[in-house]
Amino acid sequence: MQIKKDYKREQIETVAKRIFLRKGFAKASMRDIAQGAGIGVSNLYNYFRGKDKLFRHLVTPLITELEQMMSEHHNVKYHEQFLRYVRCESEEMVTGHMQAYIRLISRYRDELKLLMFQAQGSSIQNFIDEYTDECIRHVLAFMDDMQKRYPQLRMVRSRFTYHIHTVWMFSFISEIVKHDLKPKEIEKVIRDYIQFECAGWRSLINET
Repeated sequence: MQIKKDYKREQIETVAKRIFLRKGFAKASMRDIAQGAGIGVSNLYNYFRGKDKLFRHLVTPLITELEQMMSEHHNVKYHEQFLRYVRCESEEMVTGHMQAYIRLISRYRDELKLLMFQAQGSSIQNFIDEYTDECIRHVLAFMDDMQKRYPQLRMVRSRFTYHIHTVWMFSFISEIVKHDLKPKEIEKVIRDYIQFECAGWRSLINET
């Protein structure tokens, strides 16, 4: 019985994702989803208590991944790794960052589309703005600590600079998920992005 229920839940999630991708959160309805899954609307509410709950459920794995990336990339324990990264001294580190982006895009392409293009009207329609603000707080704390450890470096303290940088990252990701790039093309574009990012950071912190 539980196996059958789990299968139906997976079917609901598949149908809901397809409908949300096509119509967006605001225009999709629980009736649309129930009809697509072959169940009654009242039965659908036994699985998900509302459209917003269902939408959030679909993008939660992506949000968890994004929050983990933010924490890992701006951890105050990794000052030396950051300097090696911006100097492109470690191919392993550059490859690690590249693979993190590739994994994010390949694993969560549909969820990225939902979050970035189809979330209007949902409780997470402002997630990217909120994520950007939280990211800025992490980066400023990281840079303040870097300045104490490496006083010879010039640390940028402009909130808006980091705001633009984070928004640029989402714009970069959104363009990749919108276009039907082959895996090798995605890998090349991401490597170029990381090299460009490294050069920019080297200039900003006076490491040129």
